[in-house]
Amino acid sequence: MTNKSVIDALIQIKTYCAPNSLDKLNYAIAVLEKLENDGIENPLKTDFTSLAKEGK
Repeated sequence: MTNKSVIDALIQIKTYCAPNSLDKLNYAIAVLEKLENDGIENPLKTDFTSLAKEGK
């Protein structure tokens, strides 16, 4: 599974999403798009502790 496939699925889910959940769904999509754009292909297996040490 790729970030792109998950993003596409979440965009499709927006059609059926309750209006009070749209902001949260849009946020999740934005987070995955940011990870994808930053080259993080598998966020569940990525060690983000090095980012915290760099002050990011």
